[in-house]
Amino acid sequence: MRSVQAAFQLILLAILLAACQAAPAPTPLPTYTAYPTYTPYPTYTPFPPPVQNKLPSAELENLIWPTGPRDDVIPFEDAADFVGTTVTVEGTVARTHNSGSAVFLNFADQTGKTFTAVIFPDDWPKFPSPPENLFSGKLVRIEGLIKEYNGTPEIIITEPSQIEVALTLGEQVNCNCPQPEPQIVVITATPVPETANVDTPDTAPTPTDTPSTEVVSAADTVEATGTPTPTVNQPEVAFINWQDAAAYEGQTITIEGTVVDTYNSGKVVFLNFDEDFRNTFKVAIFADAWSLFPQPPENYYKNKTVQVAGTIKLYQNAPEMIIDHPDQITILE
Repeated sequence: MRSVQAAFQLILLAILLAACQAAPAPTPLPTYTAYPTYTPYPTYTPFPPPVQNKLPSAELENLIWPTGPRDDVIPFEDAADFVGTTVTVEGTVARTHNSGSAVFLNFADQTGKTFTAVIFPDDWPKFPSPPENLFSGKLVRIEGLIKEYNGTPEIIITEPSQIEVALTLGEQVNCNCPQPEPQIVVITATPVPETANVDTPDTAPTPTDTPSTEVVSAADTVEATGTPTPTVNQPEVAFINWQDAAAYEGQTITIEGTVVDTYNSGKVVFLNFDEDFRNTFKVAIFADAWSLFPQPPENYYKNKTVQVAGTIKLYQNAPEMIIDHPDQITILE
């Protein structure tokens, strides 16, 4: 009996030992390795083109350029980017200055970008009138080689064909051409001699001489007859009081008044004719013209009664006149 129990215990122990043994780890299934995905080469993205300022003529209607439309024109604000290149520059001449050794056509915008066209004295006679007057305030196109002088891009104009002025439909073109001397036509006739026979002839008498026509000048007529040819009296130049300056916007006139105050901003000298200088007539003299005056303009003209000649413009709703040379101002006392 004991032997049977012992055998049973051995069998049970063997079963327990077999049950306690760790089960073999399962064989893992092979993992899936995906094929490498295609990575395309990066595409080329060009840099955006530089933003170009708009041409002034693009915003105006009924505008005509004498040489016709062009697509190779740049605004003057971009001139600094084309130094060393022959291009055509477009812009409005903000102000002009004749220094005696050159005429400067100056362009400027509110951001401080500038451009200058220069005309030297040898080329002034090629223009129908002084360039500083001919192109002042005009929208123009200038063709030439851009150079840099003292940090400012410029083009030197040697021929009138380099610059053209924009026109608008219906605009009257003023010609500053010399007028020919007026000619006087003098007609002389030889009278037909009287005949002794008073009877009516069978045929009409034939004049022996025909009238002659001679063209002479007015000076020749005075010399020949001793009687001067009547001339049209030209009105005398009137001096406009400074209070009335605003009524003459765009006209070239002479203003008279007393400079009651002056101010030098460092860039411009202002000659004020009234204490309310913001809303009344004033004279502006820019820094590049100061050296032409015998003394600083703010001291030279203060409390003086003067006559100033130039073109009236409106700036911030107030009339003003830009003076480029001392000859434009006459001191009366």
